[in-house]
Amino acid sequence: NIGQTADALAAANVKADGVGLYRTEFVFLVQDHFPAEDEQYQFYRATAEHLRPSETVIRLLDVGSDKPLSYFPLPREANPAMGCRGTRLLLAHPALLNTQLRAILRLSASHPVAILLPMIDGIDELRAAKAAIESAKKELAEAGPSFDPCIPIGAMIETPSAAILVGQLADEVDFLSVGTNDLVQFLLAADRIRGEMASTYDPLHPAVIQVLATLASVARSKGKPISLCGEIASDPAYTNLLIGLGFRSFSVAAGRLLEIKHAIRSTSLQDAERLAGQVLPLSSTRDIRARVQDDWNRRRPVSSPELDPAPSATSTTPLPVTHNAVLQRFESQAGNSGLAFLSYLVEGDRVILNRTFVPDERRGHGLAAELVRVALDEARQRRWKIVPRCSYVARFIDRHPQFSDLVSQQERELE
Repeated sequence: NIGQTADALAAANVKADGVGLYRTEFVFLVQDHFPAEDEQYQFYRATAEHLRPSETVIRLLDVGSDKPLSYFPLPREANPAMGCRGTRLLLAHPALLNTQLRAILRLSASHPVAILLPMIDGIDELRAAKAAIESAKKELAEAGPSFDPCIPIGAMIETPSAAILVGQLADEVDFLSVGTNDLVQFLLAADRIRGEMASTYDPLHPAVIQVLATLASVARSKGKPISLCGEIASDPAYTNLLIGLGFRSFSVAAGRLLEIKHAIRSTSLQDAERLAGQVLPLSSTRDIRARVQDDWNRRRPVSSPELDPAPSATSTTPLPVTHNAVLQRFESQAGNSGLAFLSYLVEGDRVILNRTFVPDERRGHGLAAELVRVALDEARQRRWKIVPRCSYVARFIDRHPQFSDLVSQQERELE
């Protein structure tokens, strides 16, 4: 998984076999306007250049009222995760879709790239998106720029409807990509960013396991490649089970790639299929977790964590909000001068966010917001509480109520 040029370089450095998910939101987030076709082309080209001759799968813009662009106001929705986003939103704004498609198609003339359609809900939506791609091809053919007329087109399986219709969708596309984060929350009707739903949002729920097995089986029967992305794809504790369920391609962050490679090399297809055979008949999430945990305990490196560790009262593990990790995501816009950072202190099961600092030459690119967002996302994954000692962080949480449950009760009482 990558977000922009520096991520692609990191992926190349760890010998990634291409990019399974290039999130193009970054190209739009660092602008104060919709990037023109040439701007997008330059962004995508700089990124894909690092991965040649391997393929870069470019996912079309996936924003909505829950992931807004400052210059693209959208009506506030009570349930934005199920609102107008992904391909649904792009089809409602054909000029926006056409510009992005033209940029990607132009890149396909010189780089091996593929188009990935986000949040597909069924055949009609898929065919409408494919028609938009054909229209963009026709425009380019008439105007002169070359492109690959056979550029691969894929669909993301993130909704229950797409999972149910995976066979029909597979007949219409060249490949499939399973977005497990959204798929799990929709299958279980459990918002993954709400703390009180943490015990309900569980990728080891038997319904999730059975759906994943079905998706892999159908793709194999249709002769279509299928990859897996999301949190479980990046967790080596799940790798053996996922292989056993039928997945052979994983899209993960560059920083997790070596761990996943090690997990793959630590097992065999026979062992993986044996584990899947033990798990699939189980009807209890607790029993599945125990079986997967036992398997992981036998294979994991000494330094690797337990499956889904709970926060420790004496934990001193720092949040991985490092200067380089976040700044690399802004490399192409922010340049290399100065140093932005978010200072924090971990105390047991809470993290105190003290202040953000962004030099003048780096301001205006949303860097402070990204630093805070990364910290809050990581805190949620570790089930830590937040103590905002910085007015910017407090305002950020006020503007993004999906993070409000992270604020510690002690902090609320002090307020």
